[in-house]
Amino acid sequence: MSDILELETRRNIYDYITKTPGVNLSTIAETLQLSAQLVDYHLSYMENHELITIDKGEGYKRCYVRGSIGVEEKRMLALLRQGIPLQIVLFLLEHPFSRYKDVLKHLGVSSALFSYHLRKLVKNGLVTVAASELESGYVCQNEKNIIICLLRYQPSTVTKMVRDTWDDFGPQK
Repeated sequence: MSDILELETRRNIYDYITKTPGVNLSTIAETLQLSAQLVDYHLSYMENHELITIDKGEGYKRCYVRGSIGVEEKRMLALLRQGIPLQIVLFLLEHPFSRYKDVLKHLGVSSALFSYHLRKLVKNGLVTVAASELESGYVCQNEKNIIICLLRYQPSTVTKMVRDTWDDFGPQK
């Protein structure tokens, strides 16, 4: 393995993936100030040498150190690394059993965009519809696992969004 990580650029990419599992190619390139082509080359090289795995889906190449993270965490991180799904989950953690229109109003995005991301969260088991005698609302499914995932993998994008969202809910000045 030391031979594979002999190059400083490759080692920096590997270290970044270790710290932020599920990170995508463009974020790696932007954060490390490298070209996307160079990052892609090194990712392919490390994948071919079985140091990392790359999950391709929804237009992103998400990178993980091989064997370092489970399937459920990968599924969660792939969604929680996206701004709108993360905002939806954070809102529902703070306000369980929220109605569609309340979450939509908080996010301030179009209903089509919100619906698209909400469907992804429901499809992947992070959010579900809960019903009472009077009405229904959305709640996070497996709250404990979501919170553990957010705490365990504190990439800058998630940390910044958590901080920003918490500021929104904090004491009003």
